[in-house]
Amino acid sequence: MAHHPRPDSGTRCAPLLVHLLNGFRLDVGQHEVVLPAHAQRVVAFLALSRPSGMSQHRTALAEQLWCDGPRPRAQASLRTAIWRIRQADDRLVHADRGHVYLGALVEVDVEHSLSQAGRLLDEDGDLAPDDTATTGLVADLLPGWEEEWLIVERERIRQVRIHALVALSHRLRRLGRFVPALNAAYTAITAEPLQESARAALVEVHLAEGNVVEARRQVDQYARLLWNEMQLTPSKALTGRVRPQGQLHMSHVDEPAGRVGGDVHTAQVRPPRRA
Repeated sequence: MAHHPRPDSGTRCAPLLVHLLNGFRLDVGQHEVVLPAHAQRVVAFLALSRPSGMSQHRTALAEQLWCDGPRPRAQASLRTAIWRIRQADDRLVHADRGHVYLGALVEVDVEHSLSQAGRLLDEDGDLAPDDTATTGLVADLLPGWEEEWLIVERERIRQVRIHALVALSHRLRRLGRFVPALNAAYTAITAEPLQESARAALVEVHLAEGNVVEARRQVDQYARLLWNEMQLTPSKALTGRVRPQGQLHMSHVDEPAGRVGGDVHTAQVRPPRRA
């Protein structure tokens, strides 16, 4: 049950975990601790900025989080938020006259997720026992929060994790673990249906299993989706994996001829030759 503890001898050694995926939550030991919304914003901002290795200047932090009011009011709101956070546990946030930063003992689920992604993307590195689990690579960052400072960070984290899912699918395929490889590829496709690298990972799993028909069906399905959504066609590198000269079969799609772009491009789509 969520509660509002004061730090005491029983909680000072308890682990601190900030959850930002699938919503904000703060755990002190085995207990969830409720923070008011303004205090949550401070903790979330500090947690997301910690990987940069920089503490936050008090004035800049206050103006970032309370940009719709005068500076004195923003500074007062920050002081109140820090006080409420330290009431929950004084190890969470450290502040002096100039700077504010998240405590070194605080764990953050986003950091765990990005560490997993980093190991998956390092082709020569070793994986941790749980790195093949996709749960930590799919949860949304603070869903429902509409702060401007979250927009870029939310998209950055989403893209890193999609790339990690693609890398996981390739790793599992090379190990002959085709069903988990399929699941990882489909998870990446669900996160971004138009991303070619995710669809290519799925195609490679089908080809490794000898399922050429299914691989071809996936390429044709992706080609129709990409054209209907963006008026683009897949790269020849993808179409060439399943068809001679990269030919596509896209029924019910009328595509103009003569426009060619880069890897993902517009081009004339011809039906496959009849035998």
